[in-house]
Amino acid sequence: MLAIAIIQMESFQNWEYLVLNIAGMLLLMGFAVYVAQPHRPNRCITLLYITGIPLVFLFGARLFYLLFYTNLCNPPVHLYDLRLYGFSLYGGLLMVVIYFTIAARLRRIPVWNWLDYHTPGLMGCAALGKIGCFLNGCCFGTPTIMPWGIPYAPGSQAYNYYIVQALDHLPEQSWQVYSDRIHPVQLYESGIALIILFLALYLLRKKALPGLVFLLTAGLYSLARLGLFYFRANPQTGTFLHLLPWLYLIVAGLSLGVLLIKIVKNRESVLTE
Repeated sequence: MLAIAIIQMESFQNWEYLVLNIAGMLLLMGFAVYVAQPHRPNRCITLLYITGIPLVFLFGARLFYLLFYTNLCNPPVHLYDLRLYGFSLYGGLLMVVIYFTIAARLRRIPVWNWLDYHTPGLMGCAALGKIGCFLNGCCFGTPTIMPWGIPYAPGSQAYNYYIVQALDHLPEQSWQVYSDRIHPVQLYESGIALIILFLALYLLRKKALPGLVFLLTAGLYSLARLGLFYFRANPQTGTFLHLLPWLYLIVAGLSLGVLLIKIVKNRESVLTE
């Protein structure tokens, strides 16, 4: 297994992608260390908690990629393959949130506050990761005539999909515009994640209602992913790809619904005091 990993590393070309994703993960882990400090865990527990973050993220990212972006009967990668591709950012983030929640429950820490203070790290990881996707040429968008569209880079995944293999993919996905430019959806998502990141930091500084930062972020980011889903090409038809928009909608609806309930209850408690 180690030999396979070394071969994969040596054959990997787009180091910017790897570096940015590692930087995003380090940012996420850094926020986790910062959040854990006030609760005074011992060093062994802190180390175990931080070490688990990238492992859980990679597991969730690979699992969601297999479910939504591949044909499960013949997947290009398997769950535990040591390959530097075949991951879903959203799946990794979602699994890490579950991990954070379980950790808070086990340590008897207020979950909403715990998730709130991890939120900037989650969005920082998303922002850097999508810039890495842009530089790598993966997760590319659909054709556009908008002036901010980016041209196909010869030899890129988008070039091969839209130019070299265009006729082969026509039955799988129809797009409304034929153009020599495509939507930079990776940068759209990165920009949205950055905006949400700064909003989260602002709300944390204002000591917002516990849970507001995380729930608002989960709702807005999921809605953004839902919108961008229709601007992103899907070169691989996944077994459950058609359910992905529903997942975004469910997560957004639950997050914003719980947030609304918390705000109403908080106002009622203030009025009765």
